[in-house]
Amino acid sequence: MKQMRIVLATLIALAMAVPAMAINVEWHGDFNHRFSYSDQADLSTRTSKDSEKYLGSGSLGGVPFVAAGSKVSVPDTKKEENDSDFFGEIKYRMHMVVSDDEKKVKGVVGFEFGSSKFGSKDQGANFGGDQNVFELRWAYTDIEVPFDPASRLSIGLQPVGYNYMLWTDNAGGVKWKRAEGNWAYSLGWFRNDWNGGKDAGGDKKSAYDDAYAADLTYVFDNGNSLNAFIVYMDQGQEPIGYTDLTTGTFTSLGTIQDEEIWIGLSGKGKWNNLSGMFTGIYLTGEVTSDAFDESLDRKAYLFHGQLDYAMGKNTFTLGGLYASGDDDPFDGDAENFDVIDISTSILGSVIIFDNYADDNSFSQAPYVFDQGYKLIYVGAARKLNAKTKVWAKYFWHNTAEDELLGDDEIGHEFVVGASYTIMKGLTADINAGYLVAGDAWEAMNAEGDGDDVFRTDARLRLKF
Repeated sequence: MKQMRIVLATLIALAMAVPAMAINVEWHGDFNHRFSYSDQADLSTRTSKDSEKYLGSGSLGGVPFVAAGSKVSVPDTKKEENDSDFFGEIKYRMHMVVSDDEKKVKGVVGFEFGSSKFGSKDQGANFGGDQNVFELRWAYTDIEVPFDPASRLSIGLQPVGYNYMLWTDNAGGVKWKRAEGNWAYSLGWFRNDWNGGKDAGGDKKSAYDDAYAADLTYVFDNGNSLNAFIVYMDQGQEPIGYTDLTTGTFTSLGTIQDEEIWIGLSGKGKWNNLSGMFTGIYLTGEVTSDAFDESLDRKAYLFHGQLDYAMGKNTFTLGGLYASGDDDPFDGDAENFDVIDISTSILGSVIIFDNYADDNSFSQAPYVFDQGYKLIYVGAARKLNAKTKVWAKYFWHNTAEDELLGDDEIGHEFVVGASYTIMKGLTADINAGYLVAGDAWEAMNAEGDGDDVFRTDARLRLKF
């Protein structure tokens, strides 16, 4: 009888364990520690903010419109006493993936603690660290469609994963994707609300934003690929007004509704030692405001391309970016290009685009005010050994238009950096940048006398 109880207990334990044995659980982390010094730390690294719904210096009624509560950033590019500063920061990201053995269903939950600067009470990194700084990044389920194994459906807060120069961050919604042979395609619906989100899903259609996206990818037999995409976003009605560019004072005048359509083509490929990628996007749509019973037609575009040539342990890079600007705010067209949400760290600029700050984004503003952006950059990287890499880059920063600042040259930025792999998953990185100020940079100071800027960032990062 005793042995029978043991056998029964064993069978029960095995029966309970079978479902658990059929489930795979993965735990991943990204523990990032960043330190930064700048001799002009009060200077905004970007002259437009990712929280803005920004149109231009004179888009409607001759005033610069932004969403209520936003503030146009007008950095003072002249150094003053005590402008230099040093800070330390942490950002811990973790996510869990639960899937069955056949990967037919996958659940993902991810969260972030930070970004928290040392000594900040609001960010939970002061003495005691008793603030709750928590961000839910991912919470979605990815399912293989039962009647079509080539299709998958993702539901929830998920990485969007569209073009790297348009929309790469996270959003809540539903995405269907299918891949078979050389072809892959997807359809998606996502929802956002720039004005607080309190009414999203309620009876006020004008209070929230909807985005609809589709893309089509063809992968050639050699691994090169082309991707065509279209994204439509109706950003709903929001309170708007104008901001005094000197004082930053916001005055509300009415509401604005922005409908945007991005149509784009991108590609990437490798040919022997040469590899490259490109993106071209055209933005159309309409902006309407009840403040002046007026509307603007959106007509804007962006192009980015990069070539990399590998020669032994060396890699040489040549790239360029052009985002159109608005040369005439009174011609009935909004010609400055907008994006949805992409990272500022994709280009490697330290001074202007904050290379190591992977939480900053170009959202709504890859430009200086509404003047667009044009950039040429070259670089060289060398792998010293299996664990060490060094690099150098040069950036020529300009606005696409010069009506607002009187000149288009922001400046010349020189960057050097190094990376060392301490052990598997643990790396140490450092880079430094120096911006030689151009005339447009100097024009951002009230006296027209902006200064050069030095900045260096370092990080210790554990990924698993």
